[in-house]
Amino acid sequence: MAGDLRIFTPAYAYIDARLDAFLSNGARELMAEVAGPLRAALVLYVLLYGFAILRGAIAEPLMDFAVRSVKLALVVILATTAAYGSWIAQPLFHGLPDALARGIGGGGVGDAGAAFDQFFNRAAYLGEKIAEQATLTDWVPLLLSGTVWVCAALAAALGFGIVALSKVALALLIALGPLFVACALFEASRRYFFGWLSQSVNYLVLFALVLAIVQLVLAIVAEQWPAIEGDDPMAGGLIFIALCLLGAIFFLQTPAIAAGIAGGASIGLADFGNAIGVRGGGGRGGASAGGHRSYAPPEGGSVRQVRSPS
Repeated sequence: MAGDLRIFTPAYAYIDARLDAFLSNGARELMAEVAGPLRAALVLYVLLYGFAILRGAIAEPLMDFAVRSVKLALVVILATTAAYGSWIAQPLFHGLPDALARGIGGGGVGDAGAAFDQFFNRAAYLGEKIAEQATLTDWVPLLLSGTVWVCAALAAALGFGIVALSKVALALLIALGPLFVACALFEASRRYFFGWLSQSVNYLVLFALVLAIVQLVLAIVAEQWPAIEGDDPMAGGLIFIALCLLGAIFFLQTPAIAAGIAGGASIGLADFGNAIGVRGGGGRGGASAGGHRSYAPPEGGSVRQVRSPS
């Protein structure tokens, strides 16, 4: 039985280790660059705002100003010291993804790569069992066995690729995190911090959705496994191919679902098709017959109530 294949677990561990090294170095260098200007901005803000309160230009109790100054100081400490790694980087990059993998896959799944190895080992065992029925005159089982291997490999590679992409994007966001955490210091730049936080949650949700789909397909396969082993393996192979195609379709939809939940940017493959359609010659922005680019007015818009002059 080919049940000991470990392909995605070492790959996930390697990617995780490389991203961890990149994350620690990138965040450390960015914190060193941000620390000086951020502390200077905090000192100037506290001095100028406190002086305005003492002059009476701003009506605010001193206790409220003191509490707000302490909060701003905590933000600076979080963005410029080792507290960033303990309170933001490690929970976002290691704690939450590993907890999601264990929670969705159960205690037997150590990380995301192990879930894909379980899926692929099922396909390997089924492919070998189908191939055993092949004879010198009947090559159909070999073709079906190869199809099972190929479909399972493509579905697992697609899901694992989305998981790896979410981890890479999460590492990039966390490496730039000190800059965006520093944006939470002032009201004018706080929206950049919330945008960064929304993107981080988006990729965490994407990570969880892909693992949930893998476990869903595995649960369906486990439910049908006695029938697959006891009855005709050829029919079981066809069922498994259908489940692989179903899982691949679900994998392609997970970025849009994650974007809808977390409000982040979608990385669905449909975006590439839309981009090709917009740039095509038959699109609204295509060239006219005279060789000049025609202008197409935007569709839709907002409806604004117009008040008549009194």
